[in-house]
Amino acid sequence: MKIVIFGASGHIGRILVSQALNNGYNVTAFVRNPKSIVIKNKNLSIHVGDIGNYEQVADAIKGNEVVISVLGNRTGSVVFKSTTVISEGLENIIRAMKQHKVKRLLFITSFGLNKSMFLPQKIFIRIVLRNIFAEMPRQEKMISQSGLDYTIVRPARLTDEPSVGEYTAAEDLYIGPFSHISRTAVADFLLQQLVSKKFLRKIVTISY
Repeated sequence: MKIVIFGASGHIGRILVSQALNNGYNVTAFVRNPKSIVIKNKNLSIHVGDIGNYEQVADAIKGNEVVISVLGNRTGSVVFKSTTVISEGLENIIRAMKQHKVKRLLFITSFGLNKSMFLPQKIFIRIVLRNIFAEMPRQEKMISQSGLDYTIVRPARLTDEPSVGEYTAAEDLYIGPFSHISRTAVADFLLQQLVSKKFLRKIVTISY
């Protein structure tokens, strides 16, 4: 299977690229800086580009079967200012997928959109971190109305635990004060969705 990963140089992205290659997939890693990917593998292609550039996005998607986006905001830069960069990139991704007839999209947002959440945590997110989450509802709406075979993944608080471990995946899963998930587990879950239809056209939360 041929997959293209947007955000391949990020924390989850690097793990995802490595796991996908270990599973025998052909991977196109979309990055701004080619030096950010140090893995050498015959099944890995590095595509340098900007998600704001439609032609570069479309060229990366062409010939692939699945698109995975693990694009993330840099928290420090958006706490006091919202950004539409990912939303604009998503518009390009959806348009290019339709152009090249690619149907499967896996996309990461956040547990911060869940209705079922520990109340003080919800208040903190809605007030202090509101700019980080400001564009995510728009992104989820764009995807749900795209006609694509999507799965939107909302991970709990991310950690750098090296193991996958046993985790729970469900729609609008309750997020408590100690809920968390490793980035390794997120990558594992995304790859499972390449062969599973359980969460097709659904929004799913994952947490330990």
